[in-house]
Order: sequence, then C-alpha cells, then structure tokens
Amino acid sequence: MTEVNKPIKRGRKPVNIEWPDREFTASEVAETVADRLSRVSVHNKLNKAVQNGELSIVRKSEGKMGRPHVVYVKSRN
Repeated sequence: MTEVNKPIKRGRKPVNIEWPDREFTASEVAETVADRLSRVSVHNKLNKAVQNGELSIVRKSEGKMGRPHVVYVKSRN
C-alpha cells in the first residue's frame, strides 16, 4: 500500500476578475471587488492583463487636480 500525500496549498485562493465590456478605470474595478481585493492588487492584475494582451490602454484622463486616470478596455480577441 502506497499513499500519496498532496502538499497543502497555503495562502489566499486566487480571485478572478471579470473585466467590463466597456471602457473603465482601475477605481471602478476596485469598487466592484472591494470586499475581495485591495486597490493595489487590482492595479497588479490590470498591469498583468495589459502585458498579456487581455486589456488595452485607451487613454489617460487628466483632471484639474491629482493624478491622471488610465482608461482601459477589453482587447478584441
């Protein structure tokens, strides 16, 4: 008799984000998943999705004060 012990996975389970079909900003996505992810985690997932070609950057909208907001859209694949 041989037993196979599976290693225990530790840490948080990955959270999948469903990207909107329209143009959106990081703050809009952060509001929808506020109970599951931090703002920094949302930005990390956005950056990875842009690198993978899943999302595209449309423009940077700049207000009168503060930092510019990057507007994203889902890539057409």
